[in-house]
Amino acid sequence: MKSTVFRRAIAALPLLALTQPIAAQDDPPAPPADTVQSTTGWGHPVYDIAPDPAVRFGVLENGMRYAILRNGTPQGTAVIRFGFDVGWIDEGEQELGLAHMLEHMAFNGSTNVPEGEMIKLLERLGLAFGADTNASTGFEDTIYKLDLPRTDPDLVDTALMLMRETASELTIADEAVDRERGIIQSETRTRNNFSIRRIKDYFQFIAPGTRYATRFRADGTDAIIDTAPGAIVRDLYSRFYRPDNAALVIVGDLDPDAVEASIKDRFGDWQAPATPRVEVDKGTLDLSRGPAAANFVDPDVQYLVTIDRFAPYQDRKPTVAETDQSRLISLGTAILNRRLQTIANGTEASIIGASASSSDFFDIQRQAQLVVQAREGEWQRALEVGEQEWRRAVEYGFTDAELAEQLANFEQRYRDAASQQDTRRNSQLADGILSTARRERIFVSPQTTYDLFLAQKPSITAAAVSQAFAQHYALTDPLIHVSTKQAIPDAQETILDVWRASQTQPVAAPLDTSGLEFAYTDFGPPSAIADDTVIEDLGMRTIRFANNVRLNLKPTDFEKGRLRFAIRVGSGQLSIPENEIAQAVFLSAVSALGGLGQHGYDELRQILAGRRVTYGFDAGADMFTVRGIGTMADLPLQMQLSAAYLSDPGLRPEMLTRWQALIPPYIAQLDATPQAVARSQVPQILSDGNPRFGVPSEDRLEAVTLEDARRIVSDRIGTAPVEISVVGDFDSDAVIDAVASSFGALPPRAATLDSHESERIAHFADDRRERVLTHAGAPDQALAMTYWPTTDDDDAQEEATMQMLATVMRLEMLDRIREELGASYSPSAGSSMSHIYRDFGTFSTSVVVEPGQADEVFEVVDEIAQDFRSAPVDADLLERARKPLLEKIALSRRENGWWLGIIDEAQLRAERLDRVRSYEDRIRAITPEMLQQAALRYLDPAQELRIRIVHESLVDAE
Repeated sequence: MKSTVFRRAIAALPLLALTQPIAAQDDPPAPPADTVQSTTGWGHPVYDIAPDPAVRFGVLENGMRYAILRNGTPQGTAVIRFGFDVGWIDEGEQELGLAHMLEHMAFNGSTNVPEGEMIKLLERLGLAFGADTNASTGFEDTIYKLDLPRTDPDLVDTALMLMRETASELTIADEAVDRERGIIQSETRTRNNFSIRRIKDYFQFIAPGTRYATRFRADGTDAIIDTAPGAIVRDLYSRFYRPDNAALVIVGDLDPDAVEASIKDRFGDWQAPATPRVEVDKGTLDLSRGPAAANFVDPDVQYLVTIDRFAPYQDRKPTVAETDQSRLISLGTAILNRRLQTIANGTEASIIGASASSSDFFDIQRQAQLVVQAREGEWQRALEVGEQEWRRAVEYGFTDAELAEQLANFEQRYRDAASQQDTRRNSQLADGILSTARRERIFVSPQTTYDLFLAQKPSITAAAVSQAFAQHYALTDPLIHVSTKQAIPDAQETILDVWRASQTQPVAAPLDTSGLEFAYTDFGPPSAIADDTVIEDLGMRTIRFANNVRLNLKPTDFEKGRLRFAIRVGSGQLSIPENEIAQAVFLSAVSALGGLGQHGYDELRQILAGRRVTYGFDAGADMFTVRGIGTMADLPLQMQLSAAYLSDPGLRPEMLTRWQALIPPYIAQLDATPQAVARSQVPQILSDGNPRFGVPSEDRLEAVTLEDARRIVSDRIGTAPVEISVVGDFDSDAVIDAVASSFGALPPRAATLDSHESERIAHFADDRRERVLTHAGAPDQALAMTYWPTTDDDDAQEEATMQMLATVMRLEMLDRIREELGASYSPSAGSSMSHIYRDFGTFSTSVVVEPGQADEVFEVVDEIAQDFRSAPVDADLLERARKPLLEKIALSRRENGWWLGIIDEAQLRAERLDRVRSYEDRIRAITPEMLQQAALRYLDPAQELRIRIVHESLVDAE
């Protein structure tokens, strides 16, 4: 289950999940903001903003709240979120970590569902464990999540039955608790990285004594999880899993009347205890302690400077006045962030990046924060930048040009959200509704948010934004938390000395700049259409222009007002010599910052404010690409921008400045965890050192040059084939015109892709001896990985069969390694059959484990592989793997993102379209005997390669 560290309110809308147009100008005057007009079905007060009337709120007699919303995205699906107001801060001293354990126990047996059967039951109904059935525990809540691939009455009823079992029927048997201990510890190990350790240290510094600091990964938690008797877990369950402490939210393509009747029938007999719930004292922050500073030290951490200021908490009402004030602060915050981005993007950049935010520290303090990532070792300069830019914003405020840019960006986001509100996703809606349960917020629509903005917009001035920003950001003396790789001597005084010295430096008012225009609106005469074909069964249209630029169109109604696009050019890394692959990594990471020949990146950001566009391009394994999400209104500009990036790229010096700053922290983290080592080193091992696999060496990354980048872009992109795909809600004629006048106006392109046959040669490592790699993270983490060579994906049925074999392997690993051994939180298996490299593919397993259990895990994996080779797999196991996969495919066919990946090479690699047509048939055709034959063919113990990744101290000790 996923554990959430903390949640922040969205900067632009800290008060409302925002849904109904506000009153017109000639309507009667609004009542005073503090006058309660009505209440929601959950009893939350409504002032002068109406809640979304489409959401049906209710409260059962026992106190359980519920909310139902009919929604059709994705079509034919629904989600359930069942939240309990209990989290880490509610745990007693002898219960540390047990709220999380209790979350796990919901999947381990109840009155009507025996232990071990819940997940299997859901799999037989088409839900995959982890993807569709999950839960999370955070500081203040525990949430159970079911994503239903269908909304037939039987599945909905089963889902509600399982939620009802969670509510009061969990058995929490002592033996089940004992079996779960190892899984909990494995999850903790998996998540124990430098980032989590930094957050823990940060909370202890800024909020000492509060429950948020004392309960987050508190000392002693592991010992309690290892030893706490089941009775303590059961007691925690009885105290907090009560109807007046719960909220059930259901959103999807279903009948609210029928769902409401089912909720009342299922949950109406849940009895609330007679004793009231006791609220914990969360604690508060000492606003008089600053200025203060602390230093977190870890060899893998980025150099980060976090500056916080706090003020007393204000329980702000969801009113127009409060929303308007919050928006002014958010606009100021956005302008400050834009200034910081400009500094980070400059040729003399003194920082890598920075971000300001205004929010609440949960519900105990108001908070203003600035986080600055320093160049390696230069934390002092980052602190100076943070202090001075914060002070400049408070003292001098913002310019009209800066405000105009952010007003355009805000309006674009509000407008797009409003136009697309009818196809918001079920999960987004359910999570938003549930988030209003605890703090009496109201749930309103994007249209209302947009209307509120439009009503306020005429009165928004630079002076008003500056004043609101200064009031919020000029709070108490700062608390400064600095993360470094080596300890800062006499940290508090050294950090504060840098802060005080910075305060003596004068800052000047910002310059006001405006009036720039986009230079890439005319590429020459548009191309004529040479070929135009409709592929009826796939609902798509393919077009080739006279200059050989290709366009694929698939209109859908899955996402109202939104489209997704992909621009595919040439052969990507295949066209780049193997000794220059680092150049491809460089281009992918920072091409956007290179800007265009006529405009730098920051200039582009100003010119194109208020437009949703994607900058730069990626150099992928076999194509240069630009992918993004946009609207029909912005697509013509996107085509112009991307055509300019590919035909007249700026490749400016600031690219190299940013790249050189990014390399040291990137390299430092390559051994920070076992997983990081796996990503960086294992591909090279598997491919026998092929330089096209894995991460280039530090020397090569540091040796990249702008001259080489310019040569590669000119040689590999200049005349290469171009294929553009658009999926979603769009005007076909307008898209054709936009492409014809941009990419279609470029010089002729090659008609076919180069084969690059010699670059496609790859082979699996001949040496099958076990490899032992090391990481520098937590000593109790290890990764046990097993690989077998397979082949490429030319045979579509064999690819599907191996995909299914990986799925059944994972299910068996969950049973034997997670549930029986309690050795790992989430063992995984996968099949990767290349479509790029000839005859190359792998079948693999991966298990994060305590180092001493690695051998046992390797043996279990071998036993499962041998079982698959010895006999056909169990029919029920196959169906529990097949049904969720078929449901996933069915759902994918209703998703624009999936279709974009299908059609993005519909012309240059047209032969692969047949795979789309036969996908479900290939999955249904798989039999237990076919899986056995696949295992016999590929899971040969003589071909197996084991890779063990352990802490460096364990290898040194041997």
